[in-house]
Amino acid sequence: MRLRDVILRLGSTAVVWSLLGLSALYWGLLLTDPLAPAVAPAAPAALAVPQIKSAAIAAWLGAPSESQASGAQGQARRYELRGVIAQGSLGVAVLSIDGQPARPFAVGTSVEEGVMLRAVGVRHAELAADLSGPVLHRLELPMPDSRLPDGVTWVPAQR
Repeated sequence: MRLRDVILRLGSTAVVWSLLGLSALYWGLLLTDPLAPAVAPAAPAALAVPQIKSAAIAAWLGAPSESQASGAQGQARRYELRGVIAQGSLGVAVLSIDGQPARPFAVGTSVEEGVMLRAVGVRHAELAADLSGPVLHRLELPMPDSRLPDGVTWVPAQR
C-alpha cells in the first residue's frame, strides 16, 4: 500500500469515529438534560369537541340518503366513482360497483374480471380491459354542491 492510501483510510476512519462520538455526546446530553420537564403538562380539563354532522358530510360527498338508497338501486349505474387520488401516472380511485360499498382500486389493478383501472385524473377515472387497451368507461366525479354543510370548507387541488 502506498502512503497516500494509508493516510486517506486513516483520515476517513477518524472522521467517521468523530461523527459517531459527537452523535453519542449529543444524545447523551439530550437525554440527561436537567432542565427538561419530567412530566408532560396536563391537558386542559374542558376541551370543546366540535359536533360533526356525518350525514351532511356523507351527502356532500355523494352518498345517497336513506330514502334515496332504497329507490336508487334499480337506477344506479354499474360503476360509480366516489373519489380519486391522482399523482401523475399513479393514483387510486374509490369505486362502487352495482351499488355495493365503495372500495379503493389502484391504477393497474383489476376492478372485476376483464375490467381494470387504466388511469385516474383530478376528477375522473378510466376503466379498460388492459392498460394499453381502449377506454371502456370514463367515470366523472360530480361537481361539488355550492352549498357546503356547516363546518366544511372547499379546498381546491394543489398542483
